[in-house]
Amino acid sequence: MYNSLRNVVILFAGSIVLLGMLSFSAYQEVRESLEYARSVEYMHIIQHEAERLGATVKELENCHKGYVYKQEAEYLNLIFASKEQIIRLLTTLQQRVKDNDSQLARLEAFKRGFRRHIAILNSSIRYTRAENKVDELAVSKSQIQANQMLRDLSSFQNYQKQLLSVRGMQKDQTDNQMSRKMFLFALFTVLLLLVSFGLIFSELRKRITFQDELERKIEELKRSNSELEQFAYVASHDMQEPLRKIRAFSDMLLIRQRAVLNEDGKSTLQKIAKSSERLQNLINDLLAFSRLVNKNAQNVETVSLDTLLSEVLKDLSMLTIEKNAIIEYDHLPTISGVSFQLHQLFLNLISNALKFSKNGIAPHITIRYRLLLGSKIFNIQEVKPFLTYHEITISDNGIGFEQEYADKIFMIFQRLHAKSQFEGTGIGLAVCKRVVTNHNGYIKAESVPNHGATFTIYLPNNRNEE
Repeated sequence: MYNSLRNVVILFAGSIVLLGMLSFSAYQEVRESLEYARSVEYMHIIQHEAERLGATVKELENCHKGYVYKQEAEYLNLIFASKEQIIRLLTTLQQRVKDNDSQLARLEAFKRGFRRHIAILNSSIRYTRAENKVDELAVSKSQIQANQMLRDLSSFQNYQKQLLSVRGMQKDQTDNQMSRKMFLFALFTVLLLLVSFGLIFSELRKRITFQDELERKIEELKRSNSELEQFAYVASHDMQEPLRKIRAFSDMLLIRQRAVLNEDGKSTLQKIAKSSERLQNLINDLLAFSRLVNKNAQNVETVSLDTLLSEVLKDLSMLTIEKNAIIEYDHLPTISGVSFQLHQLFLNLISNALKFSKNGIAPHITIRYRLLLGSKIFNIQEVKPFLTYHEITISDNGIGFEQEYADKIFMIFQRLHAKSQFEGTGIGLAVCKRVVTNHNGYIKAESVPNHGATFTIYLPNNRNEE
């Protein structure tokens, strides 16, 4: 599954890279197209100005002929305007092609011809004014010089057309290359996306199948748990009646036949009674545990842990006095929970602290409380760092245990000591674990042999829900 996800990520990354390259290529092509468009527009402007320059040269020559042949002053004004127009257009063209030496040379030749043409034109006009007739030789020279200027200008225009043609060919080649690149990039991108889609589809099918299988297993597990709960509860109840009869008949036999029983018989009946008592305790613990597992039996209410602790200490008062135990405790909070479960939690933990005490040393039990952020709780990965928790620690100075058994002790029927040393069914701490889990909390144990044990409970603060 992880390999498939990695392949999908790699393919998507490749697709993104190719799309990026495709986008960059498209950007480059658009930019080159814009540059080409600006260049072409610029060349067309130059061509248009060159055409205007040629037309103005022709107009100048026609005005010259009009004046010398008709001698009308209006033509002089037109000649002056045409001369100024030619100077402006020539200056503009020189500025536009300043980076092209060959075109500047052509314009320079046109400029020299224009000076000669103006000299001839001025001479012709002066002659006409002085002699009141036409200088045919000057008119002919002026026309020849105008034609030379037009040829120089035509050379300039032809070169511009060649530049435009070359630029167009380059643009076509670039467009073709770019089109092929973009086609290949697009093709590879589509192929990668199709493969990615295929992998994602395959992964989704696997996950759907896995989810369906998981849901089926969960339903089977729920059904199995329900059946086991019902079996444990019914079996425990069904065992109660014959067990009571065994205890009752053994007690009756021991009382009624005490005079005729020898010591061996009495000892046997006492063992039967003792074993029946242990079995009764085991059944009671199993019933209590089955009620914890059955969540339908849980009624959540507001519970004052101070009041609950007082009740637990009353229940254990005889054992506390018998052991000369000292129990210190802080003020405890009020929480939402199941009262009888929390009562069982404190009862089991404190009774264990009293039971697993050192010989000849009075038990000293401390119960401490504080409210803290989940980020301050370590070694429990499930804790949410931004929520607050009630931390309750129950410490004692008893016999303790090896830290390697800190998880094992919370499993049902797990014991670290022989029955002859300490009484019990091995269910007490399993019940504690179940109670804390039912309240969405956590419990951990820390201990050093002969240096006591500390049980720490973390219960979520009710205000987290506000």
